[in-house]
Amino acid sequence: MKNNEGKITESSEDTPRTQWTIDYKKCTVCGECIYACKKRLLELKNKRIIITDQFSCDWCGDCSSACAYEAIVLT
Repeated sequence: MKNNEGKITESSEDTPRTQWTIDYKKCTVCGECIYACKKRLLELKNKRIIITDQFSCDWCGDCSSACAYEAIVLT
């Protein structure tokens, strides 16, 4: 149950009701969110930060809080 560049690939029954989204227009790829995530669910891929697994997230918000540019939001 993994993301593909920040988008969940499973059907709507398998997706969380709420999920984190990265606004790539705001993201500067500083990497602070990667270090803030205790579960290591963010990674750098092709010069972009991606969320690798929304289902393992505990919704703590540390990644969002670490982002100075408010690029990570709940949708």
